[in-house]
Parts: sequence; C-alpha cells; structure tokens
Amino acid sequence: MKEAYIQDFEAWQNDFSFSIDIEVRFSETDLFGHLNNTVPFVYFEQARIGLMNDQKLMGAGLSTTSEKIPIVADLQCDFLGQIFFGETIQLYAKVAKYGSSSMDIHYMGVVNGEVRLTGRGALVQVDAKTGKAVKWSESQILQMQ
Repeated sequence: MKEAYIQDFEAWQNDFSFSIDIEVRFSETDLFGHLNNTVPFVYFEQARIGLMNDQKLMGAGLSTTSEKIPIVADLQCDFLGQIFFGETIQLYAKVAKYGSSSMDIHYMGVVNGEVRLTGRGALVQVDAKTGKAVKWSESQILQMQ
C-alpha cells in the first residue's frame, strides 16, 4: 500500500467494525459505467454520519441551534480498483485517531470481498459563530473511549 495513513494494511483493515451498504446508482457513473471519482466523497459523508450516530458522537451537532458543529477539514480517496454501476459497496468507517478538537476518520470500500477504495479525512469541532476550533468536552471524550 502506498497510502501514508495505512502502515500495516491487514491490521488497518481488521480494525473496522462499522459499515453501511451502498448500491452504485447509474447517475453516479460515467459513460463507461465506472463510479465517478467525485462520488466516494458523498459515500464517505453517509458512512461518517452513520458512524457518528452509531457511536453517539454526533449529539446535537446537526441542529441549526448548535453552538459547536463538526466540519470536514480535509478528505482524500485512493482508488485501488474499479467500481461499476449496480455493484454494492460495503463501506467501512472508523475513527483512527482523536485530537484535542478533531478526529481522523478512515474509510474502506469493499466490493465482492475486494478492497476497491480507501480514504481518510479530518473532522474538526468548531464554534458555530466564530468558526474556530473548540476542544472536545469531558463528556465527549468519555464517549470516544
């Protein structure tokens, strides 16, 4: 593996426990039936929200009245194989690392038992008014453990 965020691929792969299934729609493909290269980022969002809800990390973060909100700071996707219209992707997500106000989330897309894409991205908790990073509260840290 050439991805800098993966040191030991087998250990990294085995550390995932949360996943969702996504069927590739026709509108998400190009003229040749390949998954468009922008679409995994939408899938990552779907898996990220599912993971955060599953692990009770979201809290009131999606409310329009929230004082603290999660913002994607960066996002990357590495394609390891082709994905086509009609295939089902088992998309895994996990929190790989926590910072004082951020978390690094990793993604793995599996089709027919084969890893076809990997990715990662940083999610930062920010003050909704100022846009500045806000440290995790003690209760949030306890939920993360």
